[in-house]
Amino acid sequence: MEVKELIFPSEKDFYLKKIMRIQEKHLSIQCGSVRLMKGQILPFKALDFHEISYLISGKLEVSTKGGGSTIMNSGELIYLNKEEVRKTETLEDSKILYFLFSD
Repeated sequence: MEVKELIFPSEKDFYLKKIMRIQEKHLSIQCGSVRLMKGQILPFKALDFHEISYLISGKLEVSTKGGGSTIMNSGELIYLNKEEVRKTETLEDSKILYFLFSD
């Protein structure tokens, strides 16, 4: 068992803070926090992991290269398959808790 404090990057830090990483036989899980400022855009990218993110506060627009787009509000979860190429636009200052999983 391992307990970690939920911490966020400071305004001076990079936008991402890794909190925990678990590596076992056929399982890899990462957990971290993100702080994004209004107007900040994360350009189109794909990850090597499936992602589940929880928007703690703020508002985001998440778009996929396939043409899908959704507005996320505080208290909502999103699942992104590792093959989905996505872009995130920050509509309000936001705090996110994310989990990355390998298969």
